[in-house]
Formats: sequence, C-alpha cells, structure tokens
Amino acid sequence: MRGKWLGFLSCLLSMPLCTRLLDGISADSMRDALLAGTVLGLAYLLIRPLLRLLTFPIGCLTLGLSGFLIDCGLILCLARYVPGFHVAGPEWAALAALLVNVLCLVAGELR
Repeated sequence: MRGKWLGFLSCLLSMPLCTRLLDGISADSMRDALLAGTVLGLAYLLIRPLLRLLTFPIGCLTLGLSGFLIDCGLILCLARYVPGFHVAGPEWAALAALLVNVLCLVAGELR
C-alpha cells in the first residue's frame, strides 16, 4: 500500500516539475499544476492498471511500449480536461510521461 501512495505523490509533484522543466508543458498557476498532478495520480492509481490489463497482449508484442503510450495519452487527456493545464503536443506529453515514470521509479526505489 505504501508504494501506491509514493506513486501518487510522485505523480502529484511531477506535474509542477514538468511545468518548470519542459517548455511545452504549462499551467496558469501552481494550483492548476498541483490539480493536474492530483488528477494524474488518481488516474495512475485507478485507470492506468485497467488500461494496462486490457492492452496486455499488445504490451507483450511491443515489449511494454504500449504502457508508455497509455501514459502519454493520460497526460494528453489531462491537458484537455483540467482547466489551466496545457500541453503543446504529443512529443511534450511523451517527455512528461518519461519524467513522471522516472520519478515513480525513484520513489519506488526509496521504499
């Protein structure tokens, strides 16, 4: 259970970090970036496992690349549905997904 909370917190903190480090990711305020991080953390806890389960056969064929595409899609959906949070394009969503996954990996190693 502790690992789930660390993953949620790393998602929560990664969105404000993405707005600072990546030019194509922006938020109107820090509150909007934290809201985007909260929604992403909830999506990583609730929606992502279901999507990964549904795309498991494709994930086996693509050696896990479909999981990364799911993460990119979640970030693009986040930009569409969270007001005040903007992503310039899919390439910036891919960079943000990479950063989020690295932070989740680091948080998982700190357990």
